[in-house]
Amino acid sequence: MFTIPENTKITPKLAVKFIRRHIIENEKYDKLYSYYIGEHAILDRTKDKSGANNRLVCNHAKYITDCATGYFLGSPVKYESRSGKDISMIKDILAYADSDTQDIDLARFGSIFGVSYEMLYLTNEGKIMLASLDPRSAFVVYDDTVKQEPVFGVYYMPLGENDGYPSGYRVYLCDRTSVREFIVSAGFSVTKTSQPYEHYFGGVPIIEYYNNWNRQGDFEQVISLIDAYNTLQSDRINDKEQFVNALLIIKGQILGDTAEEESETFRAIKKYGIMTMDDTGDAKWLTRQFDEASVDILRRSIETDIHKFSGVPCLTDESFSGNSSGVAMKYKLLAFEQITKIKERYFAEGLKIRLALIANALSVLGYAKPDVKDIKITFKHYLPENETERAQIVSLLNGIVDNEKLIKLLPYELD
Repeated sequence: MFTIPENTKITPKLAVKFIRRHIIENEKYDKLYSYYIGEHAILDRTKDKSGANNRLVCNHAKYITDCATGYFLGSPVKYESRSGKDISMIKDILAYADSDTQDIDLARFGSIFGVSYEMLYLTNEGKIMLASLDPRSAFVVYDDTVKQEPVFGVYYMPLGENDGYPSGYRVYLCDRTSVREFIVSAGFSVTKTSQPYEHYFGGVPIIEYYNNWNRQGDFEQVISLIDAYNTLQSDRINDKEQFVNALLIIKGQILGDTAEEESETFRAIKKYGIMTMDDTGDAKWLTRQFDEASVDILRRSIETDIHKFSGVPCLTDESFSGNSSGVAMKYKLLAFEQITKIKERYFAEGLKIRLALIANALSVLGYAKPDVKDIKITFKHYLPENETERAQIVSLLNGIVDNEKLIKLLPYELD
């Protein structure tokens, strides 16, 4: 977390200081993104040309992120008033800004990088809009008090390239009242500074969302296991390939009187797959022996550890097949539920800041300021249900519990 003393003067030079620190941190972010898109360390492995060098990428990183994100926010976040007040204006603003899609992007960024960022802005027509920002080009700076209040946020974009490096950056510096745009050269000197303009959100309009308390991605701690799995699978293919290309040892048999005749015999053996020899001759393949069963046990062990330590289960595993009871299924998914609940807590904090900023902007635009503390944020997750078991429970409670509560127990919603 970037921090500064509470009353520090905010200037473009101060922002550039943190941009330089953030660019260094991007080395880690670039690695995490590379693993998500399938560019793993195994692709850089080199071997002697005489040996097979298959480089297989088994992208557990993408599976973990996509599965965790889909379960966490596959269903849109719901907003309800605790006291029954009308919050249709807030819902309309979020719908117009396509908050459901923004939420998915924020959750996916958080799953990959451990953090995600969102910027709020007003259009020329006075519409409130949301924009998810790549964590490699955005950050928030906080004060060094116990509250750790956001002081300013920065979003910067590279301007062209010079020998593979950015020729500069366009920077948006957002504090609690205004936005300032300026250009930073490749040497990190400030140029072309514009006049600041008000953003009307009554707080820093760049929000930082945490994936968890230590700001880590969902697959970050299992990268070494993913590398081990890729290596093992690649070497299994290498072994198969080398088995196919094994040496043929011919004993007690002359294949030709000259080198040319021997070459012709070799080509015939390779083409037709047969050869003739007298009683004293013998032929066999020189191969490296390997225990396929032991290798597969090791593969399963590594894959189990990947899912165990990431908390995201392999939903295609045999243990999820069959008609498991609801309780059994919950035990299998306990770790998955735990990391999802942690995501909820931190994501909800970001959503509360979003609602507070929207309320501030509505007040400035002349509307009644909504009471955001009255808004309840609800996350909904769906997993396969044992519907027969759930129906039996509802049937047993019929006449004991009112119908409204019984309907809520059903694994699906009634129109």
